[in-house]
Amino acid sequence: MQRTALLVLIAVALSVPGTAPGSPIVGVSANTVPQGEFMLDTWFMWRDYTREYEQRLQGGDTEGWVDLPADEVRTHGTVAPRLLYGVTDWLTIRIGVPLEDRYVDLPDEATGSGSATGLGDLVLDPKIQIYRGKSGYPRVALLAGVQLPTGDSDGSPALSDGSTDYVGGAAITHKIDNVSAHACLTYWLNGESAAGVDVPDVWIGAAGVENPIDENWSLLWETKAYIGSENSKYRRVYVCPGLEWNGAHLTLGACAFVPVYAKGVVNAPNRFDFNWAPYVRLYYRFF
Repeated sequence: MQRTALLVLIAVALSVPGTAPGSPIVGVSANTVPQGEFMLDTWFMWRDYTREYEQRLQGGDTEGWVDLPADEVRTHGTVAPRLLYGVTDWLTIRIGVPLEDRYVDLPDEATGSGSATGLGDLVLDPKIQIYRGKSGYPRVALLAGVQLPTGDSDGSPALSDGSTDYVGGAAITHKIDNVSAHACLTYWLNGESAAGVDVPDVWIGAAGVENPIDENWSLLWETKAYIGSENSKYRRVYVCPGLEWNGAHLTLGACAFVPVYAKGVVNAPNRFDFNWAPYVRLYYRFF
């Protein structure tokens, strides 16, 4: 609980007041930052794992989910501050260095308990807007990025798998009246882990809608899907209902990640899942 409070405080401290108006930019959008301007994008997520995917089950089933023992604890918290800069009106560069916190308590196993807190893997990902309609919408952007293994891969639990990963894809944003819709599709190319494991690549798709209910507040709805490639059976689908507040420079959103479909694994850490997970996101625009 103390770790959770610390991570939330860090997320809030990274979003300070400012002086100029600007439009919010949600995570799956094709929007970019104006030329010469900066924006801070920080998100926080807390996962309390409750189940594990087993490849072999008793009773005739070959695979499926089983609940973790009541006295077993596995948690994972992330605060991810990311700084964005508008190189041009159509090219935005973003760099992020997350802070990770992992805790494991296994009373029935020899490994016992362990915890780790520190920097995670650095991410550098530019966004290139290639089309903008005459009215400002629709907007289409190409996405690219690299994740470097700056997190500790030797700890127990580890904060990184030690691989260098790449991502590429595209996003589209459209606005009708005051309702904004966003969608993106990316391909995550997993590199070889520090343990020498070649993890299968993953397709990641997301779609979101922002529906204003008054001058400052909007309803949010987002869906995210993860599909393993290379004949992998890995599948994850989450719905993320939430609420968003928009100020002149600061945007604050909160939602709940709820799994609606989950099957298979691509590596050891993602064999665990949660019933739901709180997610908070803050944007501060320096324009």
